[in-house]
Amino acid sequence: MTNYGKGTQLHIEKLTILDKWYSHLRAYLPVLLEKKIDEYNAKYSQALIDVDIKLQKAWELYDPSMEPEESCNTNEKEFILFMRGIFIDLDEITANAKVIDKEKMHEEYEAG
Repeated sequence: MTNYGKGTQLHIEKLTILDKWYSHLRAYLPVLLEKKIDEYNAKYSQALIDVDIKLQKAWELYDPSMEPEESCNTNEKEFILFMRGIFIDLDEITANAKVIDKEKMHEEYEAG
């Protein structure tokens, strides 16, 4: 997730990073919150479903012809803005779950 937008990444690379980030959250959050399944369902389940729908749409919007630096047509701008929205959604889910704060997560869920 922290590699998104670093350097001169291709759109396909950024989209793959978003996919991996989503996959990690989808896999780890239910495990981390297995003793708090109601919290998972209330806070994260629908948000992850929404991101999955957006990722599928982003893959449909992606066109390899967008990759040359000089392209940046109207469709490419829409695609970039769409990916930006996915990035923000994933960031919010990550922040709310506090999965970056490993020590806090480890202590909270070990005691839970």
